[in-house]
Amino acid sequence: MRTIPEKDWKHMRSMKPRVLNDACARILADVEAIVQKRDGRNHETYLRLWGLLKRKDAEIASMFDDFKRSTALFNLAAWYRYGLVSKSELTSFTEETQSVVKAINETLR
Repeated sequence: MRTIPEKDWKHMRSMKPRVLNDACARILADVEAIVQKRDGRNHETYLRLWGLLKRKDAEIASMFDDFKRSTALFNLAAWYRYGLVSKSELTSFTEETQSVVKAINETLR
């Protein structure tokens, strides 16, 4: 398996705090929206929150768990897939890394 070039790995590590913060902000916004619409249906709201957090936890895990150089291409592909890294941000990586990220996401479609 390929590993990410050192230059890209350093760049990705520098992006991680911002990407994690953005991912969590999106989740919290989703939580707020669910809670605001509960209209006295507390159990239904709880179940919706539980389902949301379960799904989002899996997404966070795919993006940040096991964050090391040998898995960085998969992590970056997940950041891109979930819209936390834009097309223009992806161009700041080497062409090789961009190609691998796009190929990983094509395989997952």
